[in-house]
Parts: sequence; structure tokens; C-alpha cells
Amino acid sequence: MEARVCVEVNDKNLWALQPFTYLFNLYWSSLQPVTVFGYTRPEFNLPSNFTFFSIDRVNYPANRWSNGLIEFLSTLEESHIVLLLVDYWLCRMVDLRGVSACYEYVRDRHEVLRIDLTADRLYAGGMFDVEPWGCYDIIETPSSTPYQFSTQAGIWNRQLLLSSLVPNRTPWEVEMYSEIPEGIRILGTRQYPMRYANGILKGKIDKEQLFLIPEEHRNTIMRMIPPELLEGGQV
Repeated sequence: MEARVCVEVNDKNLWALQPFTYLFNLYWSSLQPVTVFGYTRPEFNLPSNFTFFSIDRVNYPANRWSNGLIEFLSTLEESHIVLLLVDYWLCRMVDLRGVSACYEYVRDRHEVLRIDLTADRLYAGGMFDVEPWGCYDIIETPSSTPYQFSTQAGIWNRQLLLSSLVPNRTPWEVEMYSEIPEGIRILGTRQYPMRYANGILKGKIDKEQLFLIPEEHRNTIMRMIPPELLEGGQV
């Protein structure tokens, strides 16, 4: 797939790269190149298919989250990227054919800002079918649908994303208040190709989400999680 896979991380959650990379290479592929963008480079080694891009020597505060994203996107040349956050811990095999089909669909449709790779748009409300695309059903959500700018896993048109981002916003403000230009579309599929646990909630481990990961691999990543984030309890 030609779209670059990019993963956002901040210094506070730098440890989360260990479970992320472990599960990514297990459920996506250890042959897929991935660019992690953040601030301080991790002290532990990343797998060979991962590279780290440092935005700045100092981690921007949450209210400048969009600034970091703008700076990173400005260094790229690709027309589209897969954007992930570091706490998206894969829990099933990724449908790579589905990811490639989504990329092929949006690649030459320049009015599409993003295509969702999860169930985010499928259950967002107001969804309607667009057309079949190979083995997949393309869906769309109207501009009035909440969280059109959701940062759940998706393939984004890099230039449209850059032009839509406003500096000095938190990730939540980006999701809630970003304006989608008139005529720009947000898509998804009925057969969403990625499933993952949202591993971190308000700085702690979301234990309910953790149970989405098969036990064998859950036990492995438990050893990678700082004990204090489990609030004293074992999962």
C-alpha cells in the first residue's frame, strides 16, 4: 500500500509504543513501514520497520497538539496517510485487502478528506450507502454528523487535512470543532478493516478495552505497562 502509516505519540505515553509495535507487527505486518512522530525518542529499541520523527525537543502542551500535527504533515510528500494514535492496540488481524481497497477508492477522489477504517462512521448516525467497491460497501456520513473529524484510524488526504487544521487546538477540539469545507466528504465502509482496543483512557489503562485483546497477547503487553497505570489492580 502506498499510503504511509503514521503514529502519533507524546512523551507521557511514550511507553505505549511497546504494546503498539508488538500488536501492530502481529496483526498488521512486520513488513509494513511505519513512521512514529512525537518528541523525545524512546530509550527502548523500535522494531526495524518503525522509524521515529521528532517534531521538537520539547513536547508541545495539549493545547498545541494541532501544531505538532501540522508541522509533521508539512514534512511529508505523500498524498494520503494512514493516521493512528499510539493507544490503538490492534486486537485482530487487519484486513489488509480492505485497507488497500479504501486507499484505492480515495486516491483519485480529491474531495474525500478521510475514509474511516473502523466502525466510527458506520454507527455515527445519518450514514448512507454510496456504492459497492469490490468486496466492500462504501458509506458516507453527512456534514452535520458529529465527529466528522474523528481521529479514530483512517486514511486521510494529507493536503486537505493540513488545510483544515487550526493551530493551538487540543486533539478533542480538533475532533469537535474543525470545520469541514463545503463539498468535502467523509467516508467509511460497512466492512471496517481494523479492530483495536483504545488502550488508554484519561491517562490510565482502560481495562474493559484491554479485554478485547486475546489473552495470550494481553498477558504479554501487560508486562509492558507501567504498574501505576493499572491503579494497583491486575487485569
